[in-house]
Amino acid sequence: MLLLGFSAGLPFLLVMGTFSLLLKDAGITRSDIGYASWIGLAYSIKVLWAPLVDNLKIPFLDKLFGKRRSWLFVAQVGITACLSAIAITDAAVNTAMILGFAIVTAFLSATQDIVIDAFRVESVDDKKQGAASAMYIMGYRLAMIAAGAGALILADAEIGGNWEVSYKIMALCMSIGLIGWLLSPEPPHVEKAIGHSELDHRVTNRLLNIVPATSTRLKDFIQHSSVSQHIIRAIISPFVDFIIRFRWWGLVIIAFIMAFRVSDLVMGVMTNVFYDDMGFSKTEIAEISKVYGLIMTIVGAFIGGIAVNRVSILRCLYTGALLVMMTNLLFAHMATLPKSNELLIAVISADNLAGGFAQGVLMAYFATLVNKEFTATQYALYTSLMTLVGKILGGFSGADIDRWGYELFFIYTAFLGIPAVILVMALMYREKLLKSNEEE
Repeated sequence: MLLLGFSAGLPFLLVMGTFSLLLKDAGITRSDIGYASWIGLAYSIKVLWAPLVDNLKIPFLDKLFGKRRSWLFVAQVGITACLSAIAITDAAVNTAMILGFAIVTAFLSATQDIVIDAFRVESVDDKKQGAASAMYIMGYRLAMIAAGAGALILADAEIGGNWEVSYKIMALCMSIGLIGWLLSPEPPHVEKAIGHSELDHRVTNRLLNIVPATSTRLKDFIQHSSVSQHIIRAIISPFVDFIIRFRWWGLVIIAFIMAFRVSDLVMGVMTNVFYDDMGFSKTEIAEISKVYGLIMTIVGAFIGGIAVNRVSILRCLYTGALLVMMTNLLFAHMATLPKSNELLIAVISADNLAGGFAQGVLMAYFATLVNKEFTATQYALYTSLMTLVGKILGGFSGADIDRWGYELFFIYTAFLGIPAVILVMALMYREKLLKSNEEE
């Protein structure tokens, strides 16, 4: 799981934050760099094609390697090929081509995530899931350092680096994932009886009632196709279950999940470009933002984990939302001052501690929302919703900076956190109502 976790984490920054600096060095405008960040939407919408990956078999390779290993092999080889293609493509001359390679990389990477998640669940028994997840996360974090700090240092022209060498080495690093693939046997995949719960039957029957009686093929597909039944169980039923349990408050909760990380996601799209415009070298960005910043994020998540065991989880979410807003304002202040490594360290410390705290608490909050019957699928839906709005708005961040400048942009991202604060206050009011009803 350590090697597969590394393989999962490596491509993410190579089509996101690190890729944005590659585009900037090629002379691509900030506006276009912002639009290019929409490539990351592949990770937010992967739940849409997860049922296909879970059910479809790849001809020939399925018999040779097994269903999970064949999908994993295709994804990893495809990512390696695309990263190599990015390395040898001149972004200034063939911008559309390099963006195409990045898009394919993102979709293959998201597909790899789907397969590895299934691999982990099916290969390891319940008692060892915690250890397997820990190894996966460790591998993922190490890959983030490699794709963030490592790739930037290798591309730093001040020390003789360049982007071609950087991305070629990153493509070579994907061999770590292929080693993990070679060492991992095909998991004992059991064909699950999908669509078997009472809720699944109710959803299926409701869909059948909506479809015209003359559409016999569509009715047959809904009722008997493994793909359609998997979609019902993986996407529709978990959402219906959520609405049944929380009623109209469910809409407030969904709105909160979608709003909570908007502030830092929109800001995060252009932070590497901002550091570069401030005069920081790629090595400085790597050491301070990527390595030291990741340590601060982990510390923040650890503090968040302690806090939720001692204080109301909604109060922790309220605190996290406020902290993220305030630390965004630190970037606005930094934008008005000359380059300072000490100031960057201070701002990164505050921002990553706040971000780690907020995200750690949010993950704990998700655990209170899931129905155990739909744990994995509802978690996947929540995490998709969590990043969707922020990534969409983040695509306009470059144009916003060109229009307003960095100072006003960072102030704007801070204000984007206000809806999350208001919504968590509404949820705190709901919690108060529930407690008062229990006491009566």
